[in-house]
Formats: sequence, C-alpha cells, structure tokens
Amino acid sequence: MLISFSCINDNENFAVTGHLRVSIVNPHLIETTNGKPVFLNNFTAWNLTSRSREDIDELMSFCKSRKFNMISVAILIPINGSVRGVGTTIYGIHGFENDSTGCPDPLRPITTPGNDPGIPGQYDFWDHVDYIVNQVVENKMYISVHPTWGELISGSYEGMLPGDTVIFNETKAYKYGQWLGQRYGDKGNIIWMLGGDRSAIYDSKTKKFWNDAVQDFRALYRAMAEGLADGANGEDSHDGVADYSNIVISFHPRKWAPNSSEWFHNDPWLTFNSIQDTPEDQVESIPHDYNLAPIKPTWLFEGRYEGGITAWGVRYQAYQTMFSGAFGHTYGCEEIFNSPLDFKKLKVLPASQQMAHLYTIAREIWTDKQFLARMPDQSLIVGEQGDTRGDGDIASMNKEGNISLKPVNDVGSDRITAIRGNDGEWVMAYSANGREITIDLSRLYKGTLGAYWFNPRNGKWQVGNEEFGKPRPFIAKLATGKGTHSFVPPGEPGRDNDWVLILK
Repeated sequence: MLISFSCINDNENFAVTGHLRVSIVNPHLIETTNGKPVFLNNFTAWNLTSRSREDIDELMSFCKSRKFNMISVAILIPINGSVRGVGTTIYGIHGFENDSTGCPDPLRPITTPGNDPGIPGQYDFWDHVDYIVNQVVENKMYISVHPTWGELISGSYEGMLPGDTVIFNETKAYKYGQWLGQRYGDKGNIIWMLGGDRSAIYDSKTKKFWNDAVQDFRALYRAMAEGLADGANGEDSHDGVADYSNIVISFHPRKWAPNSSEWFHNDPWLTFNSIQDTPEDQVESIPHDYNLAPIKPTWLFEGRYEGGITAWGVRYQAYQTMFSGAFGHTYGCEEIFNSPLDFKKLKVLPASQQMAHLYTIAREIWTDKQFLARMPDQSLIVGEQGDTRGDGDIASMNKEGNISLKPVNDVGSDRITAIRGNDGEWVMAYSANGREITIDLSRLYKGTLGAYWFNPRNGKWQVGNEEFGKPRPFIAKLATGKGTHSFVPPGEPGRDNDWVLILK
C-alpha cells in the first residue's frame, strides 16, 4: 500500500507540551509526560547570561524562525579564560559573593527583592537567568542549562593542571545544585547538563599526557545531580539517594575522549547519553550508546561549528547522527560567541537555516506513531556504506560573514546512513555526497511504497529537474518485500550534493 505522506501540523509538534522523559514506547527517544514524542533541535548559546534582554529576545525569534525548539546556555562559564569573571551579566551584576580568593562562592548567591530592570537594585543576576528561562517558556521551547562549565570543577581541558582555579568541591556541588533545583524545579522545559566540555575521569583514555596520575571527578558531578533532584523535590540531604523521576539530566563530555556512557550510563540520574565528536568518531559513538543496556537515548550534544566548518560539513554530521539513532541534534556556530551579537551574520549562515529542514525530515512528516517506531538499520544498504574521513569539510569565515573552503587532505564524507520504521513500512537513507543508494527491499514489508528525494540544502522535494514545496514521489508505487533497488540522486556525486531518499 502507499502510505499517506502529508506534512504533520508544525505547531502541534514544535510546541512544548509537557515535562520531558524517556519514551515509554521507544526508550531510544524522548517524549513529554503526556506521551508526545519530541525531536530536540538544539541551538548553542553558551554565554547567553552575558547578553542583553534585547539580544535574548532576538535570539528567541531567530531560533523559532529556524525551527530550533531548544537552546543551550551555561550559568557559570569563564569569559576569556577568567574564572573571576563568571556569574556576571552584561549589566555588571554579579551572581555570587566572592570568596577569600576573589572567586565566586557558589554557596552564596546574591538575590535582591523585586525583579524590575528599571528600578536600581532590583534586577539581579538570577532575575536575568529567570528572564532567559521564561522567554524560552513563552516561545514554547526547551532549554538545556549547565549549572557550571566543567572548568570550574576539573580545571583545564586535559584535567587539573598546576595553577588551575576551581570553585567546587563535593559539598559545594551538592548545595549549589540543590539551590538551583529548588529555584527552577517547577520548570518543565529545563534539561540540566553536567560536565561542560570536560571528562569525568582523566586517565589514558582521555589523552592526558602531562601527568600519569588518574583524576576522578565523578563524585562531584554525582553530588550536583543529587542536589538538583533534591532541590526540585524539596529535599536537602546529601546522602547519595534522590528521586530523579521528575528531572532530566545528562552529561556534556569533551571531544576526542570517552562520552557520557563511559562513566555514568548506569547511574540513576543520567536520563540520556550525550556525545561530543567529529563525524569520523560518531560513526562508532552513536551506535555504541544506542546498543547499551539498559536502553537510554543518545544524541550529539556538541558537534563542529559552522564558520569553522562549511554548511555541508555541518549537515552531514547532523543527518548521519540522527539517521544512526540519535533522538536530537545540536547546532553551533562561531558567530554566537562574538560580542555584540551580529544577527546579520548569523542569519546568512546556510546551515543555521538548513537545520529547519532537518527538523522537517526528523519530525514534521511523521505521525507520533511513525516517529516512535524508528530504528537505525545499516543492513538496508547494499554494497559499500562509505566513510567519513578526517575532520571533514574545513572552512574559514571573513569579517563580512562569507565562508570559503580551506584546502584539506580528505574528501569529507561519502557515507550512506539508513533508518526505518520497525514495521518496514518506511525508510530514510541519507547520501552525504549524492552517490547511488541501493536498498535491500526484502527487509521491508511486502507491498508498495512511494519514493521521494528530499534536498537538505533548500527543503525542497525533487522529481527529475523540478523542485516542489510539498512531497511528490519520483516513483509512485515501488514494489517492496523482495529484491533490491538502486536509486541515483540528482546531480553529480561530490561535495555539497547530499540527498535524503524516503520510501513511504
């Protein structure tokens, strides 16, 4: 049979409709507590607390226009490498009293009566954080919040180095988490992210060369997770026990090192796994986490940034991640770190627009039942699956916001990645460079399916030399259930000619 292929109502799927949890139907995915499946299309804005309210408003509008339904921020994040500058808004308001060394003391947050920015002395640092969270709520989005960047717990990227300044021990990690959980525990749109571009253990696996000593920071992260849960539940008892049923927490690892599952997969506080990898690494990381027991969702929480990588490099990392079984994706760009924010540059970055098309393919064209039935299946691909070599498509951006390709020794990716419904009634296959896709039709149900080409560069549907704004098959009724079929994407194989094949 030919399954109906009309786009689902965007507003219905896009809006936040409840607290998040691991899906009961498919524990590889995320849903709301009322059973609505969610694909998180995340935008990186780490230092948003240091931006103005006007910048925050414009960023929310930008994200909604690009179908980003989530942003990521950090409450405590070093600015220009200075620990003493953390916890300060653009208005010069500090979030904490300082300790004897002049560093912020996480046990002494500064709060003031009222929250009116027009009245001197009222609008404090935490009112500014509240404003960000409330704007996210108003825009019906989700937000991932780092209580602190990992540097303030474990020091440098390669582990604690002589001279590193940290402000957390196990007690401070718990109490700070407890305070945050108490303040924001009723916000159903918050995902807490621990870690912050750091490893939980520094040893030979983390490529730490300066010292052979093992450094283990798991107790601090576990204490902070317990504090967040206790605060949300009105508890204040650092005893190693907490109720994590109404809170969502993950861990943000560093690149080229083990991911969250290495240390915390079996911890009760870890709702889902997160990876930070290049495409070459994630080919192994996503399937590794996907196949772990007990089952927990996984996703790419930090990938390569547009501006340092071309739009094609961003796209194929995103699609390969999602088609490998990730429940969501995070986009980042170099321009978000500039001050002041230059939205003119941000708006012309191609991949920042094209992530809206990723959301279309990931969520909008599927019913809730179809979305929850997805599973990665590389056995659908007949012949060479391809590869992702090196760090891929490296680029540079000039002052005008134009991106040019740097010479590289590799050719990026020619990988084909496939995902299907567990009933065999639909398939999506992504060809990173537009080379031929051969599908084993015997792995699908016995019937007929329509075949569609989707262009991830412009969100159009292709039939021959024509583009369409709505789905239109280039094969109306393809017999399935036996044999194989080869599909040749439009254009010539090569850079920036990626395509999505859909059988439905």
